[in-house]
Amino acid sequence: MQATNIENIVVDEANERTYVVLAPRVLSDGEIYKAIRREILRRGGKTLGRGETLTFTLGVNEAVP
Repeated sequence: MQATNIENIVVDEANERTYVVLAPRVLSDGEIYKAIRREILRRGGKTLGRGETLTFTLGVNEAVP
């Protein structure tokens, strides 16, 4: 049986960016922003362009405390 992931979506209207964090549970705002910050740094620190969407999955062991 495969674990279900929940979409935690953040829309940055000012910069026209969307972040989709797939996680095994609903994350709090702080957890989502921390996960997004870590993912951007992991990808070399380059921010998204206007209108782009960043989608990534947090594993069970990666869940933000």
